[in-house]
Amino acid sequence: MSIAALEAAYGKALDALALVACALIFALTLMICADVFLRNVRIVPGTVGLAWSNEVSEAMLYLVTMLTAPWLLRRGQHVRLDIILVLLLPRLAWLMEGLGDVLGFAVSLVLVRYGLAMTADSWRLGAITIKNLVFAPRDDAVSTG
Repeated sequence: MSIAALEAAYGKALDALALVACALIFALTLMICADVFLRNVRIVPGTVGLAWSNEVSEAMLYLVTMLTAPWLLRRGQHVRLDIILVLLLPRLAWLMEGLGDVLGFAVSLVLVRYGLAMTADSWRLGAITIKNLVFAPRDDAVSTG
């Protein structure tokens, strides 16, 4: 497979992730509208809004951010401060931008490594997050030692 084909496939994958993010924003909009509507109009007996909508919308916002950031970066549309880069020689500016990319990638790897370690520790310890939605490990995954 050629580099051009890989680049095209990568672009299509990022486009697909951006479309998933669009679908999430649409679902988020519908969910929030339904929550507000159900809090103000009692059409379903015993239902006052969607208690879980706050937590689900928080998670959806994180997902939308993570799904669209690579797409925006590839298109050069992500927020960037290039005040220094425009003052430098083009070759030096390109080198600094490449260094920034490498540094950003290294920091991302460190964050992923520690995020995975913390997730594994939480799973191993049987940590539970209790809000409206309860996230708990399966009973058979928790060992009592």
